[in-house]
Amino acid sequence: MKLRSHLLVPALMIACGASAAHAQESWDAGFKLVAGNFSGADGAGIGQSKNYGVAMFGTYILSRRQSLEFDGGYRYFPTATTVNGGFTQDDKTDGYYASALYRWGWRQDLYAHAGLRASQFRVNTRTSYSDGTTSPALKGAFTTVVKPVVGVGARLSDKYSVELNLVSFESANISGKAASGTLVEAALAIHL
Repeated sequence: MKLRSHLLVPALMIACGASAAHAQESWDAGFKLVAGNFSGADGAGIGQSKNYGVAMFGTYILSRRQSLEFDGGYRYFPTATTVNGGFTQDDKTDGYYASALYRWGWRQDLYAHAGLRASQFRVNTRTSYSDGTTSPALKGAFTTVVKPVVGVGARLSDKYSVELNLVSFESANISGKAASGTLVEAALAIHL
């Protein structure tokens, strides 16, 4: 089964948590704008090393210094072009992810978190030949993995916070060869 259909339920729960956030003080919810770097993605046939995403999140506050966070989002690796003799290959990857994190705070505005992220990504490849012809776009197989994520964050105000995360990441190119490593991501969270 596709992870995308499995992410719909947590995404709806997070969205419902956003409306419940105003009714209960134990929920905090919002959106994240994410930018990341996965070194070597362009050489592995995944896309550019830089990548972008958007996510929804819901945080259930357990105590003054502890909480659980759930998020679900979409990430995009822009097109990377590789020239190989008589042809040019354009690779890009996109996919969905969901995370469950345990968060603890040092102070009210600084925190660290760790947990697991399930993700599903798929590469898209188009080949252009020197005679001007182009092959139809090919889609690789879905790469579905569950990997750890750790990070730190700071609450800047009631509306905004920033995070820096290290995510174990894996995706495969069009030929099925997997590339794995650490994805470094920075996020701006907008709290509702």
